[in-house]
Amino acid sequence: MRWMKCLGAAVALVAVAAIAGDEELKSGLQVGDPVPAFQVVKCGGADDGVKVGQQLCYR
Repeated sequence: MRWMKCLGAAVALVAVAAIAGDEELKSGLQVGDPVPAFQVVKCGGADDGVKVGQQLCYR
């Protein structure tokens, strides 16, 4: 049972070291990146002639 605790501690140490050594995580658009087209579904808002539930493509 003691060897399992040592093995678990060693695996955890290796995992933490691997994560700490990676580059900084960059999520989503970065400054200066163009915004691609994306799909939305209207769920409410202004009376703009678009029905609630209609799918729209924004560019």
